[in-house]
Amino acid sequence: MLKLALAFVLSLPAASGFTASLQNSVVRRSTKLHFHPEKFNRAVDCASNYGLCDVDELLNLAQDLEDYQGCFYEDGAEACQKEIDDRHDLSNVLLLQGEMQERTRYLKEGNLFAYDVKADQDMHERDEFIEHVVPELDL
Repeated sequence: MLKLALAFVLSLPAASGFTASLQNSVVRRSTKLHFHPEKFNRAVDCASNYGLCDVDELLNLAQDLEDYQGCFYEDGAEACQKEIDDRHDLSNVLLLQGEMQERTRYLKEGNLFAYDVKADQDMHERDEFIEHVVPELDL
């Protein structure tokens, strides 16, 4: 009901600067009301704690930060631009962390060179064991 009344008031011709400022206020508040600040909290937590979030969540949070228009916390052109720049920077940190997680997963699961290095190391350790420890066992 409140939305209907507000829509009616806003549809009336602007008789003063009050209506224009009311419209700007409503637009800004509605943007804030429809966005969930807990996503900001989660994005900061994920960026600050490597490995806390999986790749899909990192990508989704990064996209949410990029998609958000305007400022949530700051007023004034300079402060608002700083907030936007820092939000984009946080988005980039999340994307980089997602890339690092994927590259680490690949290194552990699919990188042939890493597999060969590990196999070679295992073979050398086995040879060392056989050469030094087995003779001491006096079987």
